[in-house]
Amino acid sequence: MAQIKWPPVIARAAEIVESYSIPVTLRQTFYKLLMEGLIPNSDYAYKKLSAETADRRRAGEFPPLFDRGRGVLQPTSWESPKEGVQALATQYRVDRTAGQPVALWLGVEKNALAGLIQAWFDEISVPVLPLGGYSSESLDRQVKARVEAEGRPAVLVLSGDFDASGMDISRSFVEMTSCWEKVHRIGLDEELIDRYGLPVLRGKTTDSRAAGFIAAHPEIHARHGFGADEKGRPYPVQVELDAVDPDELRRLYQRVIDRYWDAAAFRAALASEKRHRTVLRRLAEDL
Repeated sequence: MAQIKWPPVIARAAEIVESYSIPVTLRQTFYKLLMEGLIPNSDYAYKKLSAETADRRRAGEFPPLFDRGRGVLQPTSWESPKEGVQALATQYRVDRTAGQPVALWLGVEKNALAGLIQAWFDEISVPVLPLGGYSSESLDRQVKARVEAEGRPAVLVLSGDFDASGMDISRSFVEMTSCWEKVHRIGLDEELIDRYGLPVLRGKTTDSRAAGFIAAHPEIHARHGFGADEKGRPYPVQVELDAVDPDELRRLYQRVIDRYWDAAAFRAALASEKRHRTVLRRLAEDL
């Protein structure tokens, strides 16, 4: 690729971010630019995009990007009991999943995308489960205990990278928790990769799961062969979930949610919540 002219690239990046009504990450923006042929898939290009957009955001010249990992941590406080109860009346929620026939869980392999999914589906208050790699025994136990305590069938809607580790992370978590009535892995898979024309990258031969992954997915490896390393080990392919258009990723989750979601039960929960908030506001008025 010829030398990158960053001003038009950054201008296009801003257009991409502003074209969505939902928050997007830097990584998702990077993949949109990559798919448009404006930047190469390299660490340098990603870091340069990060630096350039950060400088412009500080100058107020670039729209905000979603960043789940940073923020100011401080306990909330109020100047009076009245203010505290008023704040509670604003923030108060009932369990908005009450009365639903199944317990829906939204899982994602990547921590960075978990915040987006939580923001997208905050209104319905279903739990979002960021795996962030292979889960731990404590997380597995926590999830199983919560599913058992709810006493209704649990359905997991899960997404992750299409690579040797990403596919195995999903398999491992489902196997270790073993508490799901149904599991929907909405992506990534070969059909979605072809449908969206996602960039297929070279993975790592050092991944201990690479050989099994190649054997399980021979067609995509035949089409996108990256050869072998100096030890003769074939390179596996890698496709990141971040490359999926954010609106489309949201729709993939929404389609499965709609199959199970009871709208009448949700309306009843919201009505109960409204009544409770009224009680809290009256309490605040009496203080």
